Amino acid sequence: EPWSPEAVAKLRAEGRTVYVDFTARWCATCQTNKKLVFGSDEVLTYFAANKIVALRADWTTKDPRITTELAAYQRSAVPFNLIWKPGADTPLVLPEILTPGTVLEALKKG
Repeated sequence: EPWSPEAVAKLRAEGRTVYVDFTARWCATCQTNKKLVFGSDEVLTYFAANKIVALRADWTTKDPRITTELAAYQRSAVPFNLIWKPGADTPLVLPEILTPGTVLEALKKG
């Protein structure tokens, strides 16, 4: 689903786990991450079983709302991935290079 601050706020208010992928078509690392992580049956099964909502913040055209959100985390580039857990005040920040195991481990933490 498309990212927006409002979508994140709404899903968090519903108590959902939210995975946000800040990405761009021209970003090779982003495309590799997407292929490895979202091409993984284990990740897709875990997302579905746990009703995790994945939001895509597509920065291909340098959307100013995404630029502002990246800056809020002292970031100026993609890839950037966050996991909002229910009840958490701050999101988990994932490393730039992802694997299915990295994502699943972060989702299963506390």
